[in-house]
Amino acid sequence: MTSTTINKICILGASGLIAQETIKAFALEGFSLRLFSRNIAASNYPMHETLRGDVFNDSDLAAAIDGCDAIHITLSQLDEYSAVQRIVRTAKDNGNIKLISFVSGATVCYENSKLLPFIAAKYRSEQHLKQSDIPYLILRPTWFMESLSIMVQNGKANVMGKQPNKLRWLAAKDFGSLLAHAYKKPETYNQEFNIYGPEALTINEALSEYVKVKHPQIPKINNAPFGMLKVIAFLTQNQKLKAFIPIFEYFEKAREVGDSFTSDILIGKPVTTLKMWLN
Repeated sequence: MTSTTINKICILGASGLIAQETIKAFALEGFSLRLFSRNIAASNYPMHETLRGDVFNDSDLAAAIDGCDAIHITLSQLDEYSAVQRIVRTAKDNGNIKLISFVSGATVCYENSKLLPFIAAKYRSEQHLKQSDIPYLILRPTWFMESLSIMVQNGKANVMGKQPNKLRWLAAKDFGSLLAHAYKKPETYNQEFNIYGPEALTINEALSEYVKVKHPQIPKINNAPFGMLKVIAFLTQNQKLKAFIPIFEYFEKAREVGDSFTSDILIGKPVTTLKMWLN
């Protein structure tokens, strides 16, 4: 089936937006999959095995990885480090896991781990995987083009803060393809890969292109000052807004770290530009 001994992969967090292209890429490469999530709908994945459960429930997690050769972790939560600790422990108890892959982020490093709990969780998760004695793949993708849709709400396109940094936007399809390619090359194991798209754009630049194609009725991009957002969040007790403000404050300062040289050589370069993705 594959050129490695890995045949069946358990995807933890399989109902997430970015995971959908990863599922397709793994399937195209001939891997067997078990898709695990708290709200996974079997009807959406007729060609794959699905299992509902909570990664923080030991019996659910053990059942999820039973019979699998590898685990792919694609979670987005502030207690991610705790989840990774459980996953590693369960994988060791299982004894048959040959590889764990983990979706980290392009700004994750020791220095930035001091700035935001979300980044700290990813950094600590990386370190825990490296020390686990189980072969690992750490993927550090930059911002996904798919995230642009989240910035359009109620007929308006909004960006928190000024966001001056340019990002090398990445299509989830490219990411999935590179990840599946890495799984088939044992020489990539126990390495970290920074994965960046082919062009650099600020959030405003990328969102403007997105709006022109997907929401041409929206006349402009709004940049809301953080001070105003904090007042609104306080007055309305909007917990989701409260959670997002520090994340965007962080990204207004933090830049992508490292380079993609190793990734480009060993697993390939993303090729999809924003224009290609929109069309």
